[in-house]
Amino acid sequence: MQFFKRAKNIDLSLMLVAVILANINPIFAKMIFQSGWSPAEMYFVTLIVIVVIMLLNQVINMEQGGKWGMTKDDIFGTLLATIFGGVLGPLLFFEGLTMVSASTSIILTSMLPLFVVLFAILLLKENFTMQTVLGGALLIGAMCLLLWNDIMSFQVSRGVPLIMGSSMLSALTIIVHKKYVKHRHIDAVILVRTSLSLVCVGMWILFTEGSGFEFLFEPQNIWPVLAMPICSFIIPYFLYFRALANLKASDAGVMEALGRIFGISAAAALLGESLGVQHLTSAVIATFGILIINVPLTKWKIAPSRLPGIGPMRR
Repeated sequence: MQFFKRAKNIDLSLMLVAVILANINPIFAKMIFQSGWSPAEMYFVTLIVIVVIMLLNQVINMEQGGKWGMTKDDIFGTLLATIFGGVLGPLLFFEGLTMVSASTSIILTSMLPLFVVLFAILLLKENFTMQTVLGGALLIGAMCLLLWNDIMSFQVSRGVPLIMGSSMLSALTIIVHKKYVKHRHIDAVILVRTSLSLVCVGMWILFTEGSGFEFLFEPQNIWPVLAMPICSFIIPYFLYFRALANLKASDAGVMEALGRIFGISAAAALLGESLGVQHLTSAVIATFGILIINVPLTKWKIAPSRLPGIGPMRR
């Protein structure tokens, strides 16, 4: 009994570290933007680092007997997830982040569990429960409170719908992956998805950025750009899904809520962002909403709470 309790504590600690690191992603990004990087440029370098590390991981797995074979459904699901979660979602998030504070973005992404549940009901025929209604109402209420002054003055930042749209695409990525991708070696699928995302974002930069890829030859403040994918994508990815396999959805919800609170506090401390009563109250309400709505969806065994900002590594 003592062994199992200790193992659970380790998994809870790993998940908490993963969630905290994922929630400081907006702080990393804000610092990088101040150095002159555009959202697309920063994300492109992030994808390069992720591809290199996942490729090394896959080489090790192949030496241990891993296989690359993918069915038509695997390929179809991977392509859709690439578009939704590997390209559009992250680009919308980082673009929106240039228009709102990091703390606001962390609270806005609290809507992700609600979007996961709604898409699961629509696309996977999951059941609609009272916990969905109550948790969803609290999350929507938290967003309304956060944005109340802007709504009343008709001055809602364009970054708000962009980040909300990013959360919707992230939720859709989770559902698409669950419905279509049955490949046993998920890391291989993530590598393919990230590689395709890298190509797509590279093409986007080539056709939309006037300077093309010049930023790669004279990078500004490169170390935070290289650290962000490792700290906010790679490490959370491996820690979170390792811990999730051994924990209940309710445990994940608690850790996810604690991670958001830490991220909001870190944004205030490191970026000097002011936290008003509305920010704090909406964060508390959103926390209760996440805890209530984060009940595993029984038919497909999906935990609604997921890491924010995981990009192409979302599953």
